[in-house]
Amino acid sequence: MNKYTCTMMSVSDIYYATLIAENDVQAREMCVAEAQQRGYGNSRPRNWNVRVLEADVEGPSQMIDCGHREA
Repeated sequence: MNKYTCTMMSVSDIYYATLIAENDVQAREMCVAEAQQRGYGNSRPRNWNVRVLEADVEGPSQMIDCGHREA
């Protein structure tokens, strides 16, 4: 498992997430699902930038934090 940071920018907002996932694809899918659940607009996997924060972390796949800020 890896710890990821994910970001997506729109015209007026920056959306972010920190999570634990097995790979980049799962991280993007988790971001999209969480963004849709929170009503953060029209989120698609290709819109999210994904970066590994820490490799080889313990734990199940999980969302640690998710939110948005005005750009």
